[in-house]
Amino acid sequence: MSLRHTLLIFFIAAFLVLAAGCTQPAPEHPAPETPAITMTVPFPPIPVESTDGINLAYELEFSGTENMTFMPRKVEVIDPATGEVLYTADGTLLSATLHPAAVPPPTAAEMQNGTAKLSLPRINLWFKVAPGAVPDRLTHRVTLNRTADGLSPLTVTGGDVAVRKDLSPVVVGAPVRGDGWGIIETTSPLVHHAGSQITINGVTRVPQRYAQDFIYLDPATGQVASGDETVARNYYGFGKELYAVDNGTVVYVSNGVPDIEITTEKPPATIATALGNGVVIDLGDEKYACYGHMVNGSVRVKVGDTVTEGQVIGLMGNTGNSDVPHLHFQVITGSPVVLGAEGYPIVYRSFNITGTIFEDNETATIFDQPIPQEYRLMENDVIVSFP
Repeated sequence: MSLRHTLLIFFIAAFLVLAAGCTQPAPEHPAPETPAITMTVPFPPIPVESTDGINLAYELEFSGTENMTFMPRKVEVIDPATGEVLYTADGTLLSATLHPAAVPPPTAAEMQNGTAKLSLPRINLWFKVAPGAVPDRLTHRVTLNRTADGLSPLTVTGGDVAVRKDLSPVVVGAPVRGDGWGIIETTSPLVHHAGSQITINGVTRVPQRYAQDFIYLDPATGQVASGDETVARNYYGFGKELYAVDNGTVVYVSNGVPDIEITTEKPPATIATALGNGVVIDLGDEKYACYGHMVNGSVRVKVGDTVTEGQVIGLMGNTGNSDVPHLHFQVITGSPVVLGAEGYPIVYRSFNITGTIFEDNETATIFDQPIPQEYRLMENDVIVSFP
């Protein structure tokens, strides 16, 4: 075969291959890659009863969102055994409970020493189910709005977690005595206690998850202060005695933080000063009762002291990260570091609901008859009395 003939055959074959290739349909655009988003629950929910039902409180953390505009549109909590949607967060509720990752991210030093900046986005969840209807497990369905990336919404599922029915809340006595105690910042995903994500020693926790703030109101009038409400000492609760909620050992005391005399002149809070003057009592089993914002110089115990339930440990004041005189009370687990441990659920042995607080937290409605409660957590915005 001549060289010319060989070349002619080669060119004809090449043309046929190219022509065949040109007839294949070319994709208009490559399909967008679905991000590998992972959801986890760092601290599983422990059921705790209050007047209105069984509370389940926890956080949903996301990873794999680093290269996308992370904007959830709806979060649904599902009982996988039945398929029932137990809780839905969207709109303003979701906006208020979403905690984005910080930009720029926290430094290694910040994550070690203490920061409110997050390296991964989180959503805090708090909802109630009926007694006897606590699910064994929970899973989550999240719809992401990807309009900013020019993409359609994406729905992801995951975050499977077992509800810790094997664990029980800590039972405590009364940290205060008598009537007129308003309870705020509890049993809701919208309160600052549930939303406070703190990273210390490289681990993000919610130390105040189950905390309550106790503010004293005059039982007859429902008022919180006499005269100028910017003066801390005008509050009826300023100087009220605070009590050990159980037998235990004192493991931390702060007793030199200055009083905030004028409530409108609160200094900037830091991780180190947030508690103000306070006490931490080891209750055993790695559970610790924490008291905050006491009057400067009023703490009556020292580290190493053994206390008994009902013992006076200090006076209610206005120190640290405090807007008005009140008691901040919480139980934590795993460590006595107030902002470096996980918040643990509490139930109070006995109390009465005597009224409700209005939204301004300064006036109240007093009931004709008290409503007795035993072994329950208080609801948000109620007034209670203790023996």
